[in-house]
Amino acid sequence: MSQPFITPLGANLSPPRSSTDDDRAAATYRNDVLRAPFYGILEAGWSTFALLIAIRHFDAPETYKAFIAGAWPIGFLLTPLTLYFVAKRQIRPSLASACMFALAALLMVGATVIQSLTLFTVFIITSQMATVQQGPLMIQIYAENYPAHERGKRMTTPFILTALSMILFSLLGGWLLDISINYYHLLFVIMVLAAAACGWATNRIPSIPLSTDHVGNPWQNFSLIWKDRLFGYLLGSWMLLGLGNLITMPIRVEYLANPEFGINADNATIAFLLVVVPAAARILSTKVWGSLFDKLHLITTRNLLNAFFLLGIACFFFTKNIILLTFAMILVGLATGGGKIIWSLWVTKIAPQEKVSSYMSIHMALTGFRGTLAPFIGYWILSSSAPKGVAFVGMLLIFVSILLFECVRHHQRFER
Repeated sequence: MSQPFITPLGANLSPPRSSTDDDRAAATYRNDVLRAPFYGILEAGWSTFALLIAIRHFDAPETYKAFIAGAWPIGFLLTPLTLYFVAKRQIRPSLASACMFALAALLMVGATVIQSLTLFTVFIITSQMATVQQGPLMIQIYAENYPAHERGKRMTTPFILTALSMILFSLLGGWLLDISINYYHLLFVIMVLAAAACGWATNRIPSIPLSTDHVGNPWQNFSLIWKDRLFGYLLGSWMLLGLGNLITMPIRVEYLANPEFGINADNATIAFLLVVVPAAARILSTKVWGSLFDKLHLITTRNLLNAFFLLGIACFFFTKNIILLTFAMILVGLATGGGKIIWSLWVTKIAPQEKVSSYMSIHMALTGFRGTLAPFIGYWILSSSAPKGVAFVGMLLIFVSILLFECVRHHQRFER
């Protein structure tokens, strides 16, 4: 790789910490831990039950299901605009994030009471779009409030608590939906309360308004893709990885729930396989991945995770055996345990501290781009082949991304 246009060293140069810095770190951690279980309820509800309800209650066609599956990343596309608006208005990042959760709660009320498939889809999509706007704001808070050598470790406990609540809510949700699919209203009420609680806890996290000098407008942030060549290269490699993984995610629900593919699992089994098993694996592995993120080369950690994702896909779509399906989702859960950490924090390894939110907003926007496309690509492949066809394409893309990441292992930015 050639010398990058930008050589950000700020992420690795930290002034001595004061007692005030330690107090901010402690308050951030305390409230992030408080928020985490409620966030797990939202993750479980949106990752599995929203699509499951669309399939089994509303009998939604593929287009609606693809939009619901892509709702989270669709919201990522707006994060550069949200970041610029928050900086321009000098709003505290934690307050802005809390407002996003409050808006998500209101939109979930609409999804709870409405009986139209179209309006249900609109409310489900917009509630998730609102929630994800807090992503680059929170990563800026973590970069400012946590010392660089502790960020991975500090993130692990909230991730574990998120995974635990996902397990509990998924078990409850699967059990209730097997009694009656109409009990989804109760699940959504719980999600409304969880979003409100997330907003309350997030607002308690200390933060300072962003500077427009550092954040820049969306176009200035997007120009980092070609001005910082290493960043642009890593984003391209991440694009292939993300597409390979994301095209298979909604197809997992389809593979288990659609009688056409021969499994036709009940709701509790689907929730167990797609949420409980990987969440349990996340809990067991998150501390390890947090430590590895702080200590290992970024490319080493990234490609270890990629290998687990690839093996998880390979084991899932080529069997109908419940034990092998469980093993496959354990692999996916192990990968997700570290994937959440590295996805959230990797830009802190290469970006100046004051520009972390700008780098993160572009990373999230491109995540949104691929995440928006991925469900449609996955369902398009499925319409002309089978779940195995989707799996083959996903595995190939992940394998190519592994090779691309390895090509920059010895880049001088990583050596520093």
